[in-house]
Amino acid sequence: MLLAVFADVHGNVSSLEKALKLMATFKPDSYLFLGDMAGYYYYQNESIELLNELECLVSIKGNHDNFFLNALKDKKLLKPLNRKYGQSYSMLCNDVTDSSKKFFYNMSDCEKNKFYEAYHGSPHNFLDEYIYKETNIQLQNEIPFIFLGHTHYPMIKRVKDTIIVNPGSIGQPRDYSYGSFAMVHLEDKKIEHVRYNYPKSKLINTVKKLKDNEYLYKVLQRKKID
Repeated sequence: MLLAVFADVHGNVSSLEKALKLMATFKPDSYLFLGDMAGYYYYQNESIELLNELECLVSIKGNHDNFFLNALKDKKLLKPLNRKYGQSYSMLCNDVTDSSKKFFYNMSDCEKNKFYEAYHGSPHNFLDEYIYKETNIQLQNEIPFIFLGHTHYPMIKRVKDTIIVNPGSIGQPRDYSYGSFAMVHLEDKKIEHVRYNYPKSKLINTVKKLKDNEYLYKVLQRKKID
């Protein structure tokens, strides 16, 4: 069984479109999205339309998705979110479609099956804990795979007989300007991280036109960090 694993889209539809085309060439049996559609960039509705076309998709809720759902209920939360992460929260609250609302509300806290467990953060803190390669993590259950997002860094980490995989980020990779996802053969335990370039000029120009946080375009231009 071949699983396409990806995370942290953050409304970057240009990168997601390229990633999904590349994933399709592998002919995966199913897709796993590890959360964070909301936050940072501006094309959540368009990105969700692409994900709704996929068959056999599991979507996990991320911390930014949770921020957005809370802001939908209480608009007073938007000001600090926009100040810290950019204007996309207000824009999404104003323009969110019914289909996108359904997508956000249907995201799971986690996924557990005989092959893997999947979380945005970690098994101990579903939304907010960052697990890096050097992080010491204690696992309660032995399972072939654990899939995590949140850090925006691709990772393969072995803890006893469990392989922990972070696919990196589609929308805002923080180790390189190239997007990242993972293709995982669940039975053979083979993992391939795929890096790809995609057109960034439209998104960068939008950030500048909106006079949004400079970090939002600078991180897209980051040189490779070994």
